[in-house]
Amino acid sequence: MTETSLIVRPLATPAEYHLQLMLADQEFSPNPSPESVERWQRFMTGLPDFRPEQLRGAFLGEQQTGGYMMYEREMRMGTARISTGCIGIVVTHPEHRRQGVATTLMRDAIDFARSRNHALLLLDGIPKFYYRYGYTDMLDLSVVEVDRSAILAVPASNYSVRACTVDDAEATLRLYNQQYGSYTGCFVRTLERQRYRLQTRSSPDVVALTPDGAVQGYLSGFDGNLVQEVAADNWEALLALMQHHAVMFKENNTPPATLRYRLPVHDRLVQWMLDHLEVPDTSHWQHPAEEWVLRAESYHHRHAGWMARIVHLPTLLQSILPELQARWQRGLAQWNGRVVLAIGDELCALHIDGRQITLGDPEHVTSGVEAIQITPQAFTQLLFGYRSVAQTISNASDEMLAVLSILFPTGHAWLASTDWF
Repeated sequence: MTETSLIVRPLATPAEYHLQLMLADQEFSPNPSPESVERWQRFMTGLPDFRPEQLRGAFLGEQQTGGYMMYEREMRMGTARISTGCIGIVVTHPEHRRQGVATTLMRDAIDFARSRNHALLLLDGIPKFYYRYGYTDMLDLSVVEVDRSAILAVPASNYSVRACTVDDAEATLRLYNQQYGSYTGCFVRTLERQRYRLQTRSSPDVVALTPDGAVQGYLSGFDGNLVQEVAADNWEALLALMQHHAVMFKENNTPPATLRYRLPVHDRLVQWMLDHLEVPDTSHWQHPAEEWVLRAESYHHRHAGWMARIVHLPTLLQSILPELQARWQRGLAQWNGRVVLAIGDELCALHIDGRQITLGDPEHVTSGVEAIQITPQAFTQLLFGYRSVAQTISNASDEMLAVLSILFPTGHAWLASTDWF
C-alpha cells in the first residue's frame, strides 16, 4: 500500500461510524466496551455543531484503515477570534499501521482546514509524532496542590454547595467565560453547547451558592483528589467549593493529605488561596522557606502535549490584528515604524503609526526594513505566549524586540478541561 492509494473522505455509513469509534475506544478508553462505543457515538454526533464531514476516514479501496475527527471552533485570543480546527481521535487500524495512514490523515486535516478557512490547527496526542507535520508545543499544563488541613482550618464559608443541573447552564457559562475567557485557548461557547455538556457529562459537577441562592462558582471533573476545572466569582465561593472537596474524603481511613486543582500557576484563584490559607501546625517545619501550603507543578516534554500549527498565515494575521491593537494601546506605546517578519517563506508586515497598527501588503514590502527571520513553529509559540520574544528572536535590534514584546507577551494560554477533545 502507498500513501497515494489511500483516500480520505467523510464517513458515510453506520458501519463506518461504528468501526472508527470502536478503534478510538480501544485506543483511548481505559475500559473499552461496546457500551462505551455507543456512548461515544451518541455524544459526538449529538454535539450542537457536529457536521458529518467532520468525522473522516482513510480508505484503501473499500477497506477502512483509520480516521480522525475535526472539531471546528472559535478560539479566543483576548479581543481576537481565531477559527480553529481541533483534531481528535486520530487512529489507525492495527492491520494497517506503519503504512502511511497517519500521514495521509494529517495531510487531509490540513487540506480540510484550509477548505474551511481555519487559521490554526490544534491537537494533543502521540508523543514525538506530530512535530513532523509542522506542529509545535504551545501549552504546558499545570496543577496546584493545596494542603488539605489548611482548607479545613478556615471557618466554614457562608456559601453552600449542591450538585449542578442543566438549569445552571447560563450561570456556569458566565463563570466559564469570566474564569477562562482572558486566556488564549479558551473557546467561544454557546449556551446550547453548555447545556449539552451538562447533559452528557460523565461525572457530576457541583456549584457554590450565595445565601440567597445565586451560583457563583463550580467544580468540574473529580478524579480522586484532583479537580479538573474550577471557577469562582470570589474567595467565599472558592472556599465553599474547596471545603466541599476536602470533606468528600471524611469516610476514608486515609484521606489524602493534599487536594489538587488544574489551574494556571499565576491564576487569580491561586492568588486567593495564597492570600487566605495557612497550615495550622508548623511546629515540625525545619526550613520554613522550603515548606508550603500550596505548591505548583508544571509538566514539560518536547513534542508531547498540546500542539498547534498555522494553516493559513494571512487569515491568522487578520484574525489576531484586533488583539495586537489592544495590546499596543494597553501598553501605552508610542512608536512609528514597520515590523517585517519572514515567517517561513511568507512575509508579514505590521505598520505602526503611533497608537494604530495595520497590516501591510507583503507584496509591497521593500528593502527599507530588514525582515526578521522566524520559523512558523516559533511564530506559533509567540502567538500563544509559550516563549518570550527574547528567547525566540535573535536577529533583531533592541528597539524591535521591545516592540514585539508588547505585541507578543508570555504566559496567557490555557485550555480548560471542558474544552479538551
